[in-house]
Amino acid sequence: MKSRSIFFSFMLLSFLLVTLVACDPKPKETNVPYTELKNYFFRNDAKIPTNPKIDSQEQFDSLFGMATVMGVEGQPTAVDFERQFVVAVVLPVTNQQTELSCKRLYTYKDLLGYANLVFEYSVDRDSDTLSYTMQPVLLIAVDRQYDAECISLSEVMDE
Repeated sequence: MKSRSIFFSFMLLSFLLVTLVACDPKPKETNVPYTELKNYFFRNDAKIPTNPKIDSQEQFDSLFGMATVMGVEGQPTAVDFERQFVVAVVLPVTNQQTELSCKRLYTYKDLLGYANLVFEYSVDRDSDTLSYTMQPVLLIAVDRQYDAECISLSEVMDE
C-alpha cells in the first residue's frame, strides 16, 4: 500500500513538473502594426460600445461621424473594411481636456491556443475645467490577418 502511494505521488509530481515546463508562464507577445484614424467623432445618439472591435462600415457609421477640417490633413483617415477592422476606445463625456494616445498593439496566444489582441493606450487629463464638454475617442485600423478571438483594451500610465 505504501509503494502505491509513493508511486502516485511520484506520478503527480512528474505531471506537475512537465506541465510547468510545457507552459511558458509569460506568453510570447508579438507587436502588431496599425494605423491611427484621425478626424472622427463619436455620435451623440450612439451608446458606447461594449466590444472594442468594429467589423463593418455600417457598424462604424452608426457610432462615428466624420470631422473634416480644412487642408489635406483634415480629411478623415479611410478604412477598408474588406481588409481591416477597427478597434475603438471611447470614453464618457467630460468637461476636462482629455487626450488619448496609442502606446502599442500586440498579440499573444493563451494557454488554450486562442489568439488574443491587446491595445494599450494612455489617457492624459488636464485638471482645468472646460466651458464645454467633449467625448474622447481613439480609433485604430488593424489588418484582418491579426483578427483574434479576444480583443481587449488596456489603459497604461505614461512614463
